[in-house]
Amino acid sequence: MNFDEIINRKGTYCTQWDYIEDRFGPGTKDLTPFSISDTDFKCPQEILDAIVERTAHGIFGYSRWNHEDYKSAIKNWYKTRYSTDINSDWVVYSPNVIYSISTLLEELVGKDGKVMTHTPRYDGFTKILKPYNLFEVTLKEDESGEFHTDFSIIEEGFKSGVKAFLLCNPENPVGKVWKYEELKELIYLCEKYDVILISDDIHMDIARREVTPVLKIDTKRCLIVSSASKTFNTPAFGGSYAIIPQDDIREKFVTHLKEVDSLSSPTIFGVLSTMVAYNSCGYWVDELNSYLTKNCEYVEKELNGFHGVRALIPEGTYLMWIDLKDCNIDMDRFKKSLIEDGKVAIMSGEAYGDKDRIRLNVGCPLSKVKIAVEGIKRAIEKVR
Repeated sequence: MNFDEIINRKGTYCTQWDYIEDRFGPGTKDLTPFSISDTDFKCPQEILDAIVERTAHGIFGYSRWNHEDYKSAIKNWYKTRYSTDINSDWVVYSPNVIYSISTLLEELVGKDGKVMTHTPRYDGFTKILKPYNLFEVTLKEDESGEFHTDFSIIEEGFKSGVKAFLLCNPENPVGKVWKYEELKELIYLCEKYDVILISDDIHMDIARREVTPVLKIDTKRCLIVSSASKTFNTPAFGGSYAIIPQDDIREKFVTHLKEVDSLSSPTIFGVLSTMVAYNSCGYWVDELNSYLTKNCEYVEKELNGFHGVRALIPEGTYLMWIDLKDCNIDMDRFKKSLIEDGKVAIMSGEAYGDKDRIRLNVGCPLSKVKIAVEGIKRAIEKVR
């Protein structure tokens, strides 16, 4: 795969490129965007060929997800890439990961129930957590750039009546990949205090250290929500999945999906792309990870230490969580300068819980990453 290839995404109803003004305001449509977490890479040829072949059939009636072809592709992916055994009966379809989380919390916690999660966190989590009593645990960064949780605070929250813990592995936006021993400690506390652990693993394939799915450790207290769409850049096809070992929780979820929200008929392209990706495109993920690591290394080399910038390679994701607090700049002026002087659209960390950072998407050709780096440098120089 030629990840250096520049592909014009404008005019394709693309959120990142065609609707920049929705996030950054009027007059910003000509900026180079590094915002929403999809990539500028063409998806694997095997997926493209399968979609073209299916399109040529010409009939697009109602489709099904509950078959072994779909579920075994997911099962085999976890076995081959993560040495994790799952039962295909545990796999259920969902229209998207956020829907899965929202539905699970509604069924398991109920209105005004207590939910725990980390901060900084993906802003999509914040939106769906509004109906709940939220207990936040702050991730703290050490000198090496590694983020850590505080298990004593987690236990304190569990004692106060938390019913569900929402994890992200790897974490968006900080890029932390949870270690096996950390997950064991968290799961131990979940078991001790009767807390369900929901792990959003949508970024799991993009990592620079070993990823451990929670179901490799425990199948009584844990479940996973995920999708192939983040890895293979196919979110517009729709569709995701949940892996729910618990019969009672799985039954509640599927009943809600089918009988409350009437969403059990999937898009055929979502189902087909997942099967092809997981069955045939492991090599492509390896190449993608290698390329993304080089992009991260470039950003670190160019920005880390630049007038106080802290830009370190994340353990996972293609999102760099860049710290500007030591730059001694006014962040409001800097955000304005990114647009007016840097000519780049980069997400402010304020949306995720830290106003002194920016979240840079490096899931794109290196030539585009260089535009971001130069734009950030210009903006910093302007406001110093």
